[in-house]
Amino acid sequence: MTKLICPKCAFEFRPGDAFADGELRDIINLLPRFQGHGKLALEYCELFGVTPLRLKTKKLLRLLQEVSALFGSEIFNFQRKEYSISMAGIAEALRTVCNKHFERPLENHNYLKKVMIGIAERERKDVRDRTDREQRGREEGRREEDKKVRREEGEKVLTAEEYKKKRGIESLVERVGKKMVGGQGDEM
Repeated sequence: MTKLICPKCAFEFRPGDAFADGELRDIINLLPRFQGHGKLALEYCELFGVTPLRLKTKKLLRLLQEVSALFGSEIFNFQRKEYSISMAGIAEALRTVCNKHFERPLENHNYLKKVMIGIAERERKDVRDRTDREQRGREEGRREEDKKVRREEGEKVLTAEEYKKKRGIESLVERVGKKMVGGQGDEM
């Protein structure tokens, strides 16, 4: 195998070692993108059989780049369907996958994606439920405000029958389409 000599320090090395050092540097530079979950991402990548590291740095770098893209976008596709998932959800899925024992090294990210689908659907349901609760709270607040305003104005809420008697109207259908003002339907 060919060896190179550094012109500055006369250190002998193989060309593959130089590329591996560059890839290791890229791996190290990639870890901050995981926002505190770098060790977890490395543990997940180890499930693909990337050891010994010195021989498989290209594969490790590629896997970390794929997981980093997932962390950056918080969106993934599985079977032609797109899912959104939070960074915390991704970390939870990685933890779940890392805690499982596999007989053979993983070949792709499909198992991780299946775990993430369940988490993404749970997160979507939680967001929908939270939004519904907030909307119900706002509606309840508006109803309470309306009741408060009516009490302050001393108005009595009229039924349709009471309104017809008060105005001397036989049918409310006559009023459909006509402009009415005020809380009690007074005409201009």
